[in-house]
Amino acid sequence: MKKIFISLSIGMICLACTTRQEIIDGGVCSPYFDGSVMEYLRSNTEQWGYTVQMIERAGLTALFEGDVDTVQQMTFFAPPSFAVFRYLMDCKYDGTSDQRYECIEDLPVELCRELILRHVVTGKYLKADIGFRNMDYGIYAPEQDGGTAFTCIGGNRVVAYLERNSYKGVPGAGAIEMFLYSYTVGKMIPLATPDIQPRNGVVHALNYGYDFGKI
Repeated sequence: MKKIFISLSIGMICLACTTRQEIIDGGVCSPYFDGSVMEYLRSNTEQWGYTVQMIERAGLTALFEGDVDTVQQMTFFAPPSFAVFRYLMDCKYDGTSDQRYECIEDLPVELCRELILRHVVTGKYLKADIGFRNMDYGIYAPEQDGGTAFTCIGGNRVVAYLERNSYKGVPGAGAIEMFLYSYTVGKMIPLATPDIQPRNGVVHALNYGYDFGKI
């Protein structure tokens, strides 16, 4: 079983390990979803199954349903199911003796809560609300004054930013892409599909190659 999983993981990671924005199947053709963030996630088990289990285990269903008064609207940098599954397998096979969890139900509730809240920002922030990076500096440079910085409910700090690609050799004439960088862990977070919009917020789907929890 472990060998099969490792082979599958290598294949998926080879396809997914990129910080470039790629479109993944979020389960809807329109960016709008007539339901809560939780209902949207539950609507596509293949894409979000383990993510939903993690949220439920954390006791955060009400938050994602929009039933928490202090978070009427949310921005969710959503880890895909495969990223959560890979994290669970790492715990199962590589963890210490007291951290070899067999399934989501074995994970401590507080750990699940901590991990999920690292991906949640209070308020709805669409791609259109995000600032462009100052191209004179790296996003991590102290001089950087572009992008839009957030502190997640979990206490970690990230910055989302936009860049315009070149088109046919013309700088700044191409499509606008959104990127995500974690100040807390000092690394790029691979973003897939932005601006999926349930009723109580927005979901920015992360790429399959995202290393769950490291945000």
